[in-house]
Amino acid sequence: MRKRLLKVCRVLVSLLFLTATSLLFLDFSGALSSSFINDITWIQFVPSLLTFLYLPGFLALGFLIVLAGTLLYGRIYCSTVCPLGILQDVISGLSRFYYRRVRQRSKPCRPSPPHNWLRYTLLTLTVLTFVSGSIFFLNLLDPFSLFGKIFAGLIRPVYFSLHNLTADALYGFGIYTLYHVETRQTNLWPLVFPALMLGLIAVLSFRRGRLYCNTVCPVGSLLGLVSRFAVYRIAIDESLCTRCAQCSLNCKAECIDLKNSRVDFTRCVGCFNCLTVCSQRGIDYQNHWFPPGNKASELHRNEAPGKATPDAPSRQTRMSGNATYGQGRRRFLFHLAAYFFGFAVASRVVRAEPLEKEIRKDLEIDVTRPSTIPEKKRYPVSPPGSLGLAHFAGNCTACQLCVAACPTKVLQPSFLEYGFTGMMQPRMDFHAGFCSFDCVRCTVVCPTGAILPLSREQKQLVQIGEVRLELENCVVQTEKTACGACAEHCPTQAVYMVAYQNGLTIPEITPEQCIGCGACEYICPARPFRAIYIEGSPVHGRAVPPVIEELDYEPEDDFPF
Repeated sequence: MRKRLLKVCRVLVSLLFLTATSLLFLDFSGALSSSFINDITWIQFVPSLLTFLYLPGFLALGFLIVLAGTLLYGRIYCSTVCPLGILQDVISGLSRFYYRRVRQRSKPCRPSPPHNWLRYTLLTLTVLTFVSGSIFFLNLLDPFSLFGKIFAGLIRPVYFSLHNLTADALYGFGIYTLYHVETRQTNLWPLVFPALMLGLIAVLSFRRGRLYCNTVCPVGSLLGLVSRFAVYRIAIDESLCTRCAQCSLNCKAECIDLKNSRVDFTRCVGCFNCLTVCSQRGIDYQNHWFPPGNKASELHRNEAPGKATPDAPSRQTRMSGNATYGQGRRRFLFHLAAYFFGFAVASRVVRAEPLEKEIRKDLEIDVTRPSTIPEKKRYPVSPPGSLGLAHFAGNCTACQLCVAACPTKVLQPSFLEYGFTGMMQPRMDFHAGFCSFDCVRCTVVCPTGAILPLSREQKQLVQIGEVRLELENCVVQTEKTACGACAEHCPTQAVYMVAYQNGLTIPEITPEQCIGCGACEYICPARPFRAIYIEGSPVHGRAVPPVIEELDYEPEDDFPF
């Protein structure tokens, strides 16, 4: 009963974390506060480690808690907190359902030899490239980031489509509780890798349980090395084991070798399946640093059922041994429950007011002549708070959390804009949206320190790029029509209108006042090339504050009528 309770606690906590982490990438209303997001991401191993290396503090100690938990109880991080691992458990559960209902038999989970050459080669490459200053392998293999790529790029559009279909159905009944949401993806190439990885993970999980965690994932390999020295480990008691093989057949990590009565604890993910299926107490979760005297096991070894022996202990001694055994088990369950509870309370839900939505208005300009001068962009535009391209590329694991949180959808996954090693790291795509002048959402949700927190006042002076103007593309010159959309939408007066011809006005720019928000580029009607665009800054600077003109008259105290 206690072993079953242990598994129930593990399943409940894992479902809690999977649901909470999924909401981070599926929320479109801005209802999730930055506090809630940070509570979920601070315990993720790689984001916490990267934050600690650049910005040490209490909120960056999550990876140390994971290491301490692994040293105590083994790889329970992989089974309770890691969203990619829990997703694999869901797929593996669907596989068991398929075998039972369709194939009419149980799914076999036979033990397999460890593929140490592959897992430790990938771990070594990841560590060496990270120490040398590149996070390329972390970008590709970090489980939290990979989960984010899959959910933000593949699951989120499907979720939005289902949401919109539901909204349309409710509209037919006069119910307007739901509203249409929009997802913008200007480049489909960044979705190829998440699609391939999702297919690989789904196949491996469906057929072999946690094989991906124990062969590819560098976090799983590292925690596996730490779990060699764990205090509590799963072990087989040969005196009680009947070799029924139920534990081995139900092990999703394929790490129980009954032939040699050995459990490869470096691959065990702490799912506790083996504990619940063993009816003879032949496998247990024991303290290997300070093993308790197991009087119950001695009783089973020395006393056969229904037969008395001269060396059999008295009834009072047996009861005392059972009491000691029970107290040790209760202490262990209490400590493990406290560990789970500590993870759970970090997931408190704090509601916040939705961010103000900024909607682009359609311009009533009939553009008949296509623009001919290409936009000359040498550098991509990294998000505000990223300090520059070098800092951003060296700390961003492309988890897509900022992409999911951006209310104007200006943040989009890159393809090769940052180079091959920076594939899928977010960039400011001003053809998809613009950076709201008052929004600091991406600066407070980044879990790795690639985007540092900024106040609203600080963000409004950070220069992530500078405006450039190509008048030969401007519709005022090519179409001889009035426009002025760029100046109207510029929040810093870096773009303004001057007299041109026949009563028309044409834009001029003051680059030093531009913060690179991209509102002018997004709204410009020239196609296929914009007449005004943002050139990225390799190192973010500080924009010159706009000059506020003073009134040249004194307002009257009273109304003029």
